[in-house]
Amino acid sequence: MCFILTWFIFVKDLINHSMKKSIQLVTLALLVFTSCSTLQLSGNPFSQLTMPSTEILDWERINEWQHSDIKSENFPGMSINKAYEELLYDKKGKSVVVAVIDTGIDITHEDLNESIWVNEDEIPDNGIDDDKNGFIDDVNGWNFLGNSTGDQYELIRLLKKGTDFENKNVAIEKYAEMIFKEGVKDSILQIKKNLASDLYFYENDVKQSKQLGYNARKTGDDPDDFSQRFYGNGNVMPKSDDELHGTHVAGIIAAARNNNLGMDGVSSTAKIMCLRAVPNEGDEYDKDIALSIRYAADNGAQIINMSFGKDFSPHSDKVREAIVYAETKGVLLINAAGNDGVNIDEVFSFPNDNFQNEPEVSSNLITIGAIGPVKNSLMIAPFSNYGNYNLDFFAPGALIYAPVPGNQYKALSGTSMAAPSVSGVAAIILSYYPKLSPKALKKVLMESVVQINYDIELGYDRIKTTMNSISKTGGIVNVYNALLYTSNHYKTLINL
Repeated sequence: MCFILTWFIFVKDLINHSMKKSIQLVTLALLVFTSCSTLQLSGNPFSQLTMPSTEILDWERINEWQHSDIKSENFPGMSINKAYEELLYDKKGKSVVVAVIDTGIDITHEDLNESIWVNEDEIPDNGIDDDKNGFIDDVNGWNFLGNSTGDQYELIRLLKKGTDFENKNVAIEKYAEMIFKEGVKDSILQIKKNLASDLYFYENDVKQSKQLGYNARKTGDDPDDFSQRFYGNGNVMPKSDDELHGTHVAGIIAAARNNNLGMDGVSSTAKIMCLRAVPNEGDEYDKDIALSIRYAADNGAQIINMSFGKDFSPHSDKVREAIVYAETKGVLLINAAGNDGVNIDEVFSFPNDNFQNEPEVSSNLITIGAIGPVKNSLMIAPFSNYGNYNLDFFAPGALIYAPVPGNQYKALSGTSMAAPSVSGVAAIILSYYPKLSPKALKKVLMESVVQINYDIELGYDRIKTTMNSISKTGGIVNVYNALLYTSNHYKTLINL
């Protein structure tokens, strides 16, 4: 329709006006035509796996297994390389800003330094809030943790307040389990009895993050006061040698492709906005997460990756409010399901987009479980959480090789690795279809999964079940399918 309309305007003008005006209008016609055209792709999507594979893994290719083609190769990858080679090889996409809320990120890493978001409105290191957003020298993002390297677990922060809270008995049981795992000689039953008489009984027997008296907060704010927003600093780098999680996550999304270094990220156009809000040890504060989401939404992020989680969340409502706010700003959030091997429809995990299985508050959050590099019944990573209502689909999350600080690389496992795999896929889609809303992008990712239609074994106990029973879609993310789905359904998607 756009082509016909603009061509008609040009012909009419050619008849009725001077040649000079005709030349001007043909330029306008071409611009309008270009702006309303969308990428048309053709290919054959692959919808399901119906039989488990008996092939032996090619361990020499394990470091890139997540990019393999699930149909033609012996790994349940996301068909990343196939998409680039067959669908996108001669096409240029737009940059997509992906905010990574995590630990610090090594923005100097050889495989990441060209993929870091830069706030062009901020002058580095001049001590002035040049762009007037309230954050001084936020050149690559913001560090809501300041100089802190770790913190307590949320259940410990709640227990030491000495007040009642929902599931307090569960918190005490989990605290007892934490203490037991520290190597104390008492049984869990005895630990519970000792804690009942004195909550500080094991204060000197556990490491710092599990001590009730430990206070790592160094930012000068009250973590329960959400009106205090401007704290921390603009230094998003890791604060200790073992603070590697954020760098690894960012690398999965956006490590430079085809540069003969380390590994390839999923997206070739993603720019990482760095938000240091997750401690290297212990749990994140709800306030830091809510403000990080809002910062990302206000400063141009289109996707937010959230590879963190916890069992207790005293201000979960504030985080959900931030998720809703992000949707109004056109932001999709990708959330790791967690690594406890539990059903999150029954054992709630935070953050989430609903309160105790009530209707979702928004249409812009996707929760991801993890798979390993096999196409058989052992596909689901045994640590991965699951849930027919609260988990949307699965993605590669075991043995994922990616950058860590100091120009190093390492293979890590967790739903923390599965979430950025999906964030990278979402970035590819937005790069070529930038007008999609978060709701539309979520629909694309959900509708284009490769379904697993054979029995799988769940958890360390290997309970037989099906992928449909433990997730909404019963499938694995696939960028090749997603691109074709977007191309074929664009007229419907653009109206969501």
